[in-house]
Amino acid sequence: MKIDMTRRELLELIGKTTLAASLSAIPAGGEAAPMFNGHEVILDGQGKILPWSVPNRNAYDYFLRLRWDFIKTKVPNCPGPAPRSSYPQYYFYCAFWDRNGKLEPDTWMNDVAEKVPNWFESARLYYAYTGDTTVMTIVKKLVDYTIDHGTSPSTFAWPNFPYTTTNAGDMEFRGFTSSKRFALHETQAGYAGDMGLTYYRMYLYSGDKKHLTAALNVANTLAAKVRTGTSTQSVWPDRVVMDTGKVTAEYGAHWAGCYMLLDQLMKAKLGDADAYRAAHTKVRDFLLQYPVKTGYWADGHTDADVNSNTYKSNTAASNFTLALFDYPELDPDWRTNVPKLIKWTEDYFVFRGAPGEPGTQWGANIVGEQDSFLFKMDYQTARYAAECARWYAVSHDDAYKEKAYRSLNWVTYCNKPDGQGNESPLSKNISNWWSDLYGECPRMFYSAFAGVPEWAPTGENHVLYSDAVLKDVSYGAKKVQYTATQRAGTDYLRLAFRPTHITLAGVRLSLLPDLGVKGYTLRSLGNGDYAVNIRRMEGGQVVIQ
Repeated sequence: MKIDMTRRELLELIGKTTLAASLSAIPAGGEAAPMFNGHEVILDGQGKILPWSVPNRNAYDYFLRLRWDFIKTKVPNCPGPAPRSSYPQYYFYCAFWDRNGKLEPDTWMNDVAEKVPNWFESARLYYAYTGDTTVMTIVKKLVDYTIDHGTSPSTFAWPNFPYTTTNAGDMEFRGFTSSKRFALHETQAGYAGDMGLTYYRMYLYSGDKKHLTAALNVANTLAAKVRTGTSTQSVWPDRVVMDTGKVTAEYGAHWAGCYMLLDQLMKAKLGDADAYRAAHTKVRDFLLQYPVKTGYWADGHTDADVNSNTYKSNTAASNFTLALFDYPELDPDWRTNVPKLIKWTEDYFVFRGAPGEPGTQWGANIVGEQDSFLFKMDYQTARYAAECARWYAVSHDDAYKEKAYRSLNWVTYCNKPDGQGNESPLSKNISNWWSDLYGECPRMFYSAFAGVPEWAPTGENHVLYSDAVLKDVSYGAKKVQYTATQRAGTDYLRLAFRPTHITLAGVRLSLLPDLGVKGYTLRSLGNGDYAVNIRRMEGGQVVIQ
């Protein structure tokens, strides 16, 4: 199907029934439509951005499929020598440059602990959404390689702990030393916690005890090293040299993954429950007492040597905000704090930016990354959209739905027609990061679907989002089934049929007006489609028919 088309061809494809409305999007006077990242920009009658792909109702679905298709079919292998040359570029490099149609690796570094957790989340959500197991095979190989080649020895002061970075091209991960920013064996504790969470969630999918052991090792080290956080020393040091234990940055706020790792292990009754509980309490208390109140969500990402208790990063704040929708117990005042956190992003990373880059484009808020890197990014914009969409589902405030919609529409223009992503189409001389484009960005669309199921394709069956890792996913015309591997949680679906029979572990669930207890809710989306939310109090096989 031809997708990157002229505006006139688009109108002909959409059809006469929408011709009048679509013509209103053409600039007055018949001047040429604006171009952005190789696409004609499609605008509505208010001059606000619409997705570039058609049909419009499937634009987000098409975006997600394009990005995974690119990973499956279009990524070149690493430059030699062997055996490195037998691995795809994303194994050992942070990013790529498009040099006249040839993808060449960016030799800056390898952001292991940003890439692996985000790719896992993107893969497991895409698998739940489509039933496509090939993406889980891809990410399992990446996780296994990282455990085998990127874990500290048991003799280190921080033992059996993940390396969060390494030099570009390194096949053994030992830290990002080539820039002289970091020491050998230096790691970021918060990102290592993200790795531990990924190892545990991969175990839930694979059943491989190797993954569970790796996760428990991370949790055990975190529990052993926890401290009471203050305004200058966070609950764990942001950065540490693992062999000696030397702290190189005292304060950070990237701790949502650590909280979730400890929380999920405790609920599954795995590991040292007492030690995990103490660490779990301290990380929650630190987050609520300091960054939630001060706004100092310090996190320099894995390649920045930030050492500050007043630095700000949108990723750290966004991770916390998104966690609140699945872990509301993390913050008793989450309903008050979520809109404040969204405004914080707008104040610091939408309306503040790199010179010459707008905060809003064609009605879409576009979002920067951190204090020292304010360039507008596709994945940060997708993060913001996900937060707004989830908050819309809670608040029913249409302003947040509109913000999410326009920002996601803008993100679709960051895809070329073949699925090659462009990290920052507004910026120059910025390479395209594997972690951002193919992990963080696409995974946010599923949270947006959870908030607004109307944005998923019509006439199709999909698990839109679940915080739980799902297995055994299968789709039929009038039946969907899967196995939830975690106990309590909510699963969000869009179905092309009205379910009359939903069971969990063989027990029929009740249709409810809301999800205060176990059961499910049902809302008509029109034309025979339904939004279904299922509240589980245990894991097991879910059958919807």
